Amino acid sequence: MKKLHVVRFFISAILYIAMCYSSIWLINPQSLVNFVGPSAALMSGLLLIWGVTPLIAVLLISPILAVSLRHYFHLDANLAVMTIAVLAIILQGYWTKQLVFRFIEYKKWLTSRKHLFFFLLRIGPVASLVSASSVLIISMLDNQVIQGTFFYTFIHTWSTSMLVAVFFIPLFLLVKNAEQLKLAKRLFVGFTSLLGGLAIFLLLKTSQYEQQQYRQVLFNQSKVEIERLILAEVDSVVNNVNSLSALFKASEYVSLVEFNLFSQSIFNHDSSLRALEWAPIVPFDQREIFEKKSSEGLQKNFQIKEILSDGHMGLAQPRNQYAPLHYIYPQYGNQAALGLDVYSNPKHILSMQDIVDSEEVIASAPITLVQDELAMPGMLFGKAIFSPHTERASSNGSGQQKLSLIKKGKLLGFVVAVVQLDRFFLRLAQQKEQEVSFFIQDVSSGEPYILFGQTLPTKNRHADTLTIEVFSRLWQINIVENQPWFSQAKSWQAWAVLIGGTFGAVLFQMLVLMMAAYSSELSQQVNIKTRALILAKESSEQKSLAKSNFLQTLNKELRVPLLAVKAFVEQLKKKGINNKEVTGISHAGNNVALLLDTMMDLSDIESGKITAKEDCFDFYGFLQRSESILKASNVYEGKSIVFLIDESVPHYINSDELYIQKLLNTLIESAHHLLQADALRLTIKLHKHKLAEASLFFTLVSQSPVSTEPNIPAFSQQSHDKLTADSTALAMAIKYSQLLHGDTNLGVLSSGIGVLNSSIRVTVSSSDQQEAQQGLTFDLMS
Repeated sequence: MKKLHVVRFFISAILYIAMCYSSIWLINPQSLVNFVGPSAALMSGLLLIWGVTPLIAVLLISPILAVSLRHYFHLDANLAVMTIAVLAIILQGYWTKQLVFRFIEYKKWLTSRKHLFFFLLRIGPVASLVSASSVLIISMLDNQVIQGTFFYTFIHTWSTSMLVAVFFIPLFLLVKNAEQLKLAKRLFVGFTSLLGGLAIFLLLKTSQYEQQQYRQVLFNQSKVEIERLILAEVDSVVNNVNSLSALFKASEYVSLVEFNLFSQSIFNHDSSLRALEWAPIVPFDQREIFEKKSSEGLQKNFQIKEILSDGHMGLAQPRNQYAPLHYIYPQYGNQAALGLDVYSNPKHILSMQDIVDSEEVIASAPITLVQDELAMPGMLFGKAIFSPHTERASSNGSGQQKLSLIKKGKLLGFVVAVVQLDRFFLRLAQQKEQEVSFFIQDVSSGEPYILFGQTLPTKNRHADTLTIEVFSRLWQINIVENQPWFSQAKSWQAWAVLIGGTFGAVLFQMLVLMMAAYSSELSQQVNIKTRALILAKESSEQKSLAKSNFLQTLNKELRVPLLAVKAFVEQLKKKGINNKEVTGISHAGNNVALLLDTMMDLSDIESGKITAKEDCFDFYGFLQRSESILKASNVYEGKSIVFLIDESVPHYINSDELYIQKLLNTLIESAHHLLQADALRLTIKLHKHKLAEASLFFTLVSQSPVSTEPNIPAFSQQSHDKLTADSTALAMAIKYSQLLHGDTNLGVLSSGIGVLNSSIRVTVSSSDQQEAQQGLTFDLMS
């Protein structure tokens, strides 16, 4: 017994692990919720046939399973999730056992279609509600979200658990209770179930693949769109910088009015651009003159400032040259930055030397703007402006001279664009709110700087990371689906395939098992009918035996006095006493003897002791002898009969001549009584079947006209029971015809004449049989 439990334990553990791994691997996307429903259904089936041993295997194997899931599938199978999953498996197993206890205990789940329907209803849709409900909690813990709908997850788990239960639990029970179906039927049910389950699995798998492909396509589209829009926004800022740079390169001097007009024409208030700025190069020796002219031109006190170490602004310290912000558009909200020396920006934020060395636009690291009281981070896009280049001569060591181009002329200043991308990122996030979320960081330096958003959860979501270069800066964009797959809205096609496939699979399996149940019902009915027939046969045989014993006993008891009467009559005749009374006694004795012979024949026929022979004889000669005997006896009784033989009747047939003689005698006697006629007409016809087999028909009708007297009843077709109750002779005629494989019945013609019909099966004698019978007859006559 212990060895048996150990074997069951290991089999249950292997099946449990295999079901968990296959569910997680085959059902997309991979998640902890995938294995709960199928495993609960599988363990429920094992619990029904093996008891508590499979549940012990679940308890002991689950910790190992949790570690392996974390290692191979990188799933967070923590203590809370695994505890809920194991409890759901155990609870569903015990609930299933309680629901179908009577079906299993009394082995009646497959005895009828009604029992099968309620059995499948309980192990499938009803019991699977346990695992489906527990998966809702596991989904919230696993995905770390409470908001959103998990109805699809509930239905999906309910569906998988129900399908595994409906397809596997009946197979387990057929293995355990093999006596309920024959081996061929069990193999048919098993093969059909596996084939149907495979087809349904492929259907659902294909649907899942299409759903995940569609989901991936939508995510990729959102990802590409986000990257395109961000780069487009940055390019629009750079285009403004380049346009303003072209203005300063093309003009020897640009006034404030010209700057404002040009900036106004290219400035887009809906963009991320906050301000366009011009910072000319001011040598140290021209600082005072520049500040004085600027104060007069701007009509305000203009001073060159710098950012101090404490983050505040103060007068710029002496240095070789300055690049103060001289022109700013728009001025409203940006006046605080006027006069700020851009050279004072920290080099790790924006190195002006890098801008000088580069001919392209250079972007700064995120920086807090001096003109922004809300401390919203901004970025500076700067470009150096040089005077047109000149050619100058230079000499090498040998004294030879050559012309060289000075690519860069004199540094005139810097065009700076102040950009704040928060509003743009917010609009983009709101635009993609139903699809994805994104998190943007500047990772150009060792420590990343957050530009927008916050760290996003990635579990059970599509996620990807983009790294784009924004003019010497590296931005890392983490794009993640807003909702995990389990709480995302599903298309009607997904719902249709899930619900339609589930109910189609259950209906298919139900039809397969219904066929087996119907076969079981038929077997039961056949067994019941067979037992009833056996009992009826035994009862009939007992009754027939009792009747035969009674008739034999009665025959013996009546034969003794009948023989004494016959002997007494013979003695009287020897003494010369042969008057009317003695003749009557002799005739009565003969009738009683004939009645006893008839009773014994009836008993022997019913008990099967008598069988008809298949001897060849001259049927025409038999009919002539019978007609002669009947006519001779009818003359004494005042009756007559005419034989009409159809030309189709052969001369020789194979049958039992003795019982045909008895059949004719009883038929004629019955016809006189039933048809109430003294003159009869006997018509004999033959109908051939296949080969030499044929049927002989004897038809007896009255030769007298139909009586119209009201006291004579009309003839009607009657059953055997009514016919035999009226005439013992007719009862014997029916038995003789049945012995000869025919039947006897009473009918009525349209003219109202009663007809007594009888048929027997015969074989038309072959030529060899006829010749042999003729030779035998010739030998007897000679």
